[in-house]
Amino acid sequence: MGQHGPDDPANDDTIEMPRASERSARSASHWLSPRLHWLFGILLLGGIVLRVLVSIAYAPALLYIDSFRYLDNLRDLDPTQLNPVGYQLFLLKPALFVTKSLQSVVIIQHLLGLALAVAIYVVLLRRGARAWVAALATAPVLLDAYQVQIEHNIMSDLLFQVLLIAAVLLLIWQGAPRVPAAVFAGLLLAAAVITRSVAIPLIVPAAVYVLLVARRRGEPEPRRFAQRLGVTAALVGAFALGVFSYATYYHSYSGSWGVAGSSSKVLYGRTATVADCSKLDLNPAEEPLCPKEPLGERYGVDVYTHGLKGWDPRALELADEYGGLDATTRSFANKVLAAQPLDVAGAILLDFLKNFSLTKETAPNDVPVERWHFQTEYPRWGLDAEAAVRDFGGPPISVNTEIASFLRNYQLSVGYLPGAVLGGTLLLSVAGMVGLGRARRSDLRSACLLVGGLGAAILVTSAAFEFSWRYQVPALVLLPLAGALGWTALTRGSATKEPTASGDDREGRLESGSGNSSGG
Repeated sequence: MGQHGPDDPANDDTIEMPRASERSARSASHWLSPRLHWLFGILLLGGIVLRVLVSIAYAPALLYIDSFRYLDNLRDLDPTQLNPVGYQLFLLKPALFVTKSLQSVVIIQHLLGLALAVAIYVVLLRRGARAWVAALATAPVLLDAYQVQIEHNIMSDLLFQVLLIAAVLLLIWQGAPRVPAAVFAGLLLAAAVITRSVAIPLIVPAAVYVLLVARRRGEPEPRRFAQRLGVTAALVGAFALGVFSYATYYHSYSGSWGVAGSSSKVLYGRTATVADCSKLDLNPAEEPLCPKEPLGERYGVDVYTHGLKGWDPRALELADEYGGLDATTRSFANKVLAAQPLDVAGAILLDFLKNFSLTKETAPNDVPVERWHFQTEYPRWGLDAEAAVRDFGGPPISVNTEIASFLRNYQLSVGYLPGAVLGGTLLLSVAGMVGLGRARRSDLRSACLLVGGLGAAILVTSAAFEFSWRYQVPALVLLPLAGALGWTALTRGSATKEPTASGDDREGRLESGSGNSSGG
């Protein structure tokens, strides 16, 4: 007694511990190797330079039309406005409270943009992507001029991207998330809804992903199924709790339930472009909402949403007799949807496909892409930008015309990701998800479904309301990540634990219990 034989587990431990330590040291050394990360280092440096140039070119920040809405609602946090108040709650209000400067807000946003690229790179290495593939997936975030321009605006877009990527990281880092990760991911997706209401459908691909991968090896199937349901319930429950809490705040403020104001007007704008009023049974309040322009000569969604061409004066008067303008525009839109579903769906599909155009141009009746271009003069949009700077802090408004001209030329020539390339990344994620070739044996199939599904859902949901090149920006972080996962699944099969610059597969699977087909 007291002595261990050659097969004793204690002896195995004494032998294996040094080997595990050596493997950890080799892994850490490999992760920190400059030879591995040189491409990402170059791209990151380029992203830093671009953001520094933008910060010098436009002081203190760019103020778009929506920027004034966010700033004007900073004190009241009225949830019934066009935009939810998540941006003010999570970023704008805290940043201004500490820094008292609009310039500091956009600097924080630029730093978060760089952090997005680092997060994407690290998670791809973690899930087995080659270093050059992971680096290329970060290029749109780092170098796309539309991304950098949006970051320099006082707007919610960057925060929205951060919340989505944070949720993705929690869900795919270990492959099969456990309850705490699922809860936090659900809360992050709820925060994304509070920031941009188009995020509501995103819980669907997230829940499907968790249902497919949340399982443990070595357990009987009934227990595995119960475990999958439990983690999925944690995700959906946390999401529902976050959204319901905000809807309760909305209700306490307005007496009605919702997460964003004026949604009925947005839906009206979409349906007004295709409405054939001869097919609709309209009440007296809805009739004045019929566009005066004949079919085929209608304006774009934005025009009808905001009534820019002027509604029939009777519309406002009669709407009061039928429950108000919101109720009237909603009922008009619902009648169009019921009578012309294919017309509406066709218009949405057309707008969705615009995201994959080779060049960024303004289609007839669309929101002008020029709004998201760097200008050589400070863009004012007919609003008092100087007053906003006086109220919220920052250096005087100024433009460095030489740098601004360089940024504009860069943006209009090579400084953007062509839509066709973005579409290619979506196809790669689909190929990985369905298990083509080596992907059939990959444990990244569910991750392709999650990230590609989130990116596609964002584009579809945005197109359902209105196409704008601004609404493509969230896809710049999601779809290249999804495409890199798809490429890795197609070319390597199983994921790896260590980053590699070459094509050598290393042993180790990351999705616990995923087997060879973890949820295609």
